[in-house]
Amino acid sequence: MKIKVQPNDFIVKEICNFELADHGPYQIYELEKIGWDTFDLLDYLSRVYHIKEIGRAGIKDRYSHSFQFISIRTNRVYNINEKNFKLRFLGYSKSPITINNLIKNWFSITIRDLKENEIKKILSNIECVKKYGIPNYYDEQRMGSARAQGGFIAVLLAKKHYNGALKLYLATPSKFDSSITRKLKKHINTYWGKWDKCLSLSYDYGQLRYPLLYLKKHPKDFKGAIKTIRKDLLEMFINAYQAYVFNETLKAVLKSLPISLFTVRYRFGELYFYENLSPDIVNYLSNLIIPSASYKSTFKELTLKSIIEEILQKDSLSLEKLKIDLGIKGVFFKPYERKALIVPENLLVSEINSDELYKDRFKVTLSFCLPKGSYATILIKRLGHL
Repeated sequence: MKIKVQPNDFIVKEICNFELADHGPYQIYELEKIGWDTFDLLDYLSRVYHIKEIGRAGIKDRYSHSFQFISIRTNRVYNINEKNFKLRFLGYSKSPITINNLIKNWFSITIRDLKENEIKKILSNIECVKKYGIPNYYDEQRMGSARAQGGFIAVLLAKKHYNGALKLYLATPSKFDSSITRKLKKHINTYWGKWDKCLSLSYDYGQLRYPLLYLKKHPKDFKGAIKTIRKDLLEMFINAYQAYVFNETLKAVLKSLPISLFTVRYRFGELYFYENLSPDIVNYLSNLIIPSASYKSTFKELTLKSIIEEILQKDSLSLEKLKIDLGIKGVFFKPYERKALIVPENLLVSEINSDELYKDRFKVTLSFCLPKGSYATILIKRLGHL
């Protein structure tokens, strides 16, 4: 079973709520991209086209063909058509695009390299998912800033280990990085502390260059260098750790219930899924809301608080210790709530056909909608339990 073999095997489109006007301080665009990380592309627009004030709703996977909405505060109208992305002007608005505009995401996903019996199992799993839903896990894309050997940047920030946090960001490659970024990070790791040498390659350093340029002037001020990282990236580091804690919490909840579970491997261990649920447990999980790991979170169920505290203790942290001392407004462990279980909307099989890329194998194309913040790859993990 394979996904994301070709860009059009994984299509995602934002469904947003906003009003267009004939004039206004913000311009609204549809951004279509292939092979671009959202943050890298926004940084590219800022540097090459001098577009500075960009608003976005969601973050879309590099390995997808994605359509999302952005806002720009400018007097100039852009219509950009480059090899791997297009920016199409839609109209004006009184307000910028934010996460609050995003309602859900529509997906079309092709699963390849399937045997005939595997197709039958996927079709059976689809019926189970329609009936019982799936655990609303975050997938590893959300935790892309974490490193297998070094862990989560946010953990080091909470502990004020700024040198370690910076080295994880600048000098530790991730599988989610582009090939050039991986080369840059390996080079930076080799010459860590020799900032001129770190900046000696002819590649475009992108967002990595800001803390390195700062360290060139202030060689030991790692906290200051951290503060040169874009605010939305710093928020992403925190979100990554909160996502991991959520997953571990949901796993503990599922394990405590009288249900049969199976496991699926992912980058941070195992995820628990179920084949079926009793009506009472469906009702319980459908209504269960899990607070985020934040010292500002409130807990209606003290059991959930105890579970989260136990998970944090493994990193020598606690809810009270989840504080970031950077003095940047909005960069902290935010309190929010997330549903434990979701049911995909309009989950349909749109195509079953011979796979033109894999001899004597088949492909299945699915379409569906998920709430904002939910992951199509988690659904595929569940459907792919063969």
